[in-house]
Amino acid sequence: MASIYFLCTGNSCRSQMAEGFAKKYLGSGYDVYSAGIEPRGLHPLAVEVMKEKGIDISNQTSDVVSAKLITQVDFVVTLCKDAKEGCPAILPRAGHYHWSFDDPAKARGTEEEVLDEFRRIRDEIEATIIKFIQGDTGVAFDANNTKLNYLKRKDDFGARIQKLREQKGLSIQDLEKKLNINDDYLSKTENNLTEPSKFFIHRLAWACGVEYEDLLDDLYYVEHSDILK
Repeated sequence: MASIYFLCTGNSCRSQMAEGFAKKYLGSGYDVYSAGIEPRGLHPLAVEVMKEKGIDISNQTSDVVSAKLITQVDFVVTLCKDAKEGCPAILPRAGHYHWSFDDPAKARGTEEEVLDEFRRIRDEIEATIIKFIQGDTGVAFDANNTKLNYLKRKDDFGARIQKLREQKGLSIQDLEKKLNINDDYLSKTENNLTEPSKFFIHRLAWACGVEYEDLLDDLYYVEHSDILK
């Protein structure tokens, strides 16, 4: 079971919504957590706007960042400037991604204007998570593993992914359903038209039942120690 940890300052809005969307789109293949540097309690408007998307986050809790958990998870995503600056020093293992979203809890105006701001941030988070799990590196910065961004991929990158899929008896449509992404993206990946992120490779390894480190080594010219230290 892989794991992902969403962090922001108060763990009241952005990271809570990210946790809700990640549970929806990642399904049972991931343990999903969220926390804050200074947890302020789950914001009722975050609960309200997520219900509009058919996602109930009312039972999620607002927690302080766990120094133990953060050393055990596979991926950490910070969602605001304060969390980005406050957490990397205790990320010795996890792949660290940073997204920047306005804090809807700071919105001012009429009740409807504030609610609209929560909806705007909610929709931005959802769109970013969808792109992220599809391997769109344009929306994710891998702060702890930037070396991977500059590694030369093997020339038959897409063919290797296709071969793995076929060895496991999976059609593109099968993999699409398992990863909850569209087959157009998978086709582009297998034809070397797009290069998936480390996160996508991690999910692909899970879906195909292979070791992540072995798959990464098969796709890139890289030593495991360079990626995982």
